[in-house]
Amino acid sequence: MNACPRAWAITYATLSGHLNSSKAPPSTPPRTFDDLLTRTMRATWLKRLADQYQRKIWSIPYGKQTLENAVDDAMGLVNMSVPHLHLEMGKVRSNKQLRSLEQCQTLRPLFTGQPRRWAYFDRRTSANIGGVEVYAAPDVAIFHQHRWTLVRLQFRSPRRSLLGQQLEHLLMVHWAMNQPGFPRNFDAYRVRVVRWQGRAWQEHTVQVSNELLEQSLGLMNHDVQEMTWLQRWANADPSLNSLPLATHHEQCQSCRHRPGCPAKDGLNSAKRAQERTVLRTN
Repeated sequence: MNACPRAWAITYATLSGHLNSSKAPPSTPPRTFDDLLTRTMRATWLKRLADQYQRKIWSIPYGKQTLENAVDDAMGLVNMSVPHLHLEMGKVRSNKQLRSLEQCQTLRPLFTGQPRRWAYFDRRTSANIGGVEVYAAPDVAIFHQHRWTLVRLQFRSPRRSLLGQQLEHLLMVHWAMNQPGFPRNFDAYRVRVVRWQGRAWQEHTVQVSNELLEQSLGLMNHDVQEMTWLQRWANADPSLNSLPLATHHEQCQSCRHRPGCPAKDGLNSAKRAQERTVLRTN
């Protein structure tokens, strides 16, 4: 949202004057081949977990073929084309990434039969927290030593600040405490993040405390206020010409809204033109 308010408004804002929080966020087409691979890996991993939960074991060739078919299907669905060598290398890298994910310390017990209780979730499963539908489901929850470990998987490293990421991860605890079957007290949880960094998975623990949980709610409420403000702005100016543009030109390079954006020929020049328009209006 903060990266480009205009793009957010085009994607999520409605002309009804309010945000539709009763449904999962709309799915937009992947902007790049890497984006497509990331989504395909996540979808394949979800299928892998669903079968593992039912004690259906994937062989290495079956896992490889499942991922490759998913990539081909996704490419055809969005009519994306890349050089054949680039496509095949992407499939190989993605397959290795998924295979190594199973060997992570946090997730390895799922595939060796160690945990007696565990569950997996789709991130599109929401929970009502303080009147707000929040999509913060953990990817996996594992019960061990009298506590639930809530696991967040990041197939690509996000750009948000470390503190901001940690507070977002803690929303998983709020999500769990508002779900049937999970404890209502925060000290019954651990938070574990498994993140793809460079060429390997990195794992770290996020501290859970009452103070940090309150800060995570504060961050959520701040984001809701920002979205409501942008929603009202978009309704006041249906042309969206007055909405702030991207913070950095890199965000424009793969944006699917670029052809109709004032910044299609350059972000800096578009911002200067926008400033001149605002001055004339005032």
